[in-house]
Amino acid sequence: MKRLLVILCVVLAVNSFMKAQYRTQIYDSNIKTLQVLLNNQPLLVPIIEMNSTEEIVVSFDELSYEASNFYYKIVHCDASWNESDLVSMEYLDGFDGGMITTYDYSVNTTVNYIHYTVHFPNEDVRLKLSGNYAVKIARDGDFEDGLVATACFSVVESLVNVDVEISGLTTKELNGKYQALALDVVDNGVGALDKMQDFIVVVRQNGRRDSESFLLSPTYVNGDRLRYENREELEFEGGNQYRSIDFSSVHTYGAGIDHIDFENGVYQVVLESDKMRVGDKEAYSMDAHGGYLVNLQKSNDSDIEADYMWVHFYYLADAPFWDAKLYILGDLVYNEESVENEMRYDMLGRFYSKSLLLKQGGYNYLYALKSKFGSEMSVVQTEGSFWESRNRYEVLVYYRPFGARYERLVGFAVVD
Repeated sequence: MKRLLVILCVVLAVNSFMKAQYRTQIYDSNIKTLQVLLNNQPLLVPIIEMNSTEEIVVSFDELSYEASNFYYKIVHCDASWNESDLVSMEYLDGFDGGMITTYDYSVNTTVNYIHYTVHFPNEDVRLKLSGNYAVKIARDGDFEDGLVATACFSVVESLVNVDVEISGLTTKELNGKYQALALDVVDNGVGALDKMQDFIVVVRQNGRRDSESFLLSPTYVNGDRLRYENREELEFEGGNQYRSIDFSSVHTYGAGIDHIDFENGVYQVVLESDKMRVGDKEAYSMDAHGGYLVNLQKSNDSDIEADYMWVHFYYLADAPFWDAKLYILGDLVYNEESVENEMRYDMLGRFYSKSLLLKQGGYNYLYALKSKFGSEMSVVQTEGSFWESRNRYEVLVYYRPFGARYERLVGFAVVD
């Protein structure tokens, strides 16, 4: 009997692990610059208002001379970005997938690529329900073995108001390395019967999924107002302002770039060596909260005229971080840790380095450590952390009363 229970627990654990948790990411090394844009505007959070004229534009490049047949499929997700139990006809009008037919070839670039674009809703599909959506993109329609990318966005029906307060008063310290949030969610149209149990609030800093917080119940309820405060889940590293580079021109490149050369048929962008900023507060400089902007100076269409260049990052360190791995962090690497953005230490030169093939434009980035014993990346040892730093917080409010089959996104706020 005990053996059967052990086997059952293992099977359940494996099934839980195998259940897809979607995020915007690339699975094919020939696919680059995957973007999910609100109304085709960069640096905005990809969330559209239900039944509005807003649209989500998904675009990406394939490093190739010839066009491929890419297909998409739309799935509805819960607050944790796992696929919901709904069937497509419940959340879509029209087809749940189709072929991506809009594409253009790069023009006058040293690296040849093809730029693909698809938007939602479109003439073939309309989104019927609020919540999270993932777009799976596959070569030749093979969503098992040909999956090349997933793109995530959300649809909101604004039925609650969200107010956010940010301070340096945390359970760990006062006006130190951390920021604390306090939230008010006001029910203006949901009419929830059990306000202590029916809402899920998700808080995300600078688009990062590794450190997002899930609040399953408010601290207290006062009428239609739900208050969330004095919670460890609402405390985040203040961090430092993002580092920035701009190589939208090979002639008049911006600060942080040592030089740009043309070698082996490709431009090489060599950055100045970055130093540790633990005691260097830059809390009042402007940044794009980890975002980036594709841009070629004096171009009519940067999407197909901007070139791809190898960008070489260097981070000075007298010794390696023995108990942690160092990563480049930001939208340029989709805010995740992987071999693609893990840096390698040079014992002789005493620096970490990494090279990324990036499209011309302006980029924000940080250096973050992932401890062997922790689940989140941290910038405290690499960039410094200050409670005054400017960060963008996204607050998403989901509603799922008892017996409901999916989670509605009923509120959204951005504070930066």
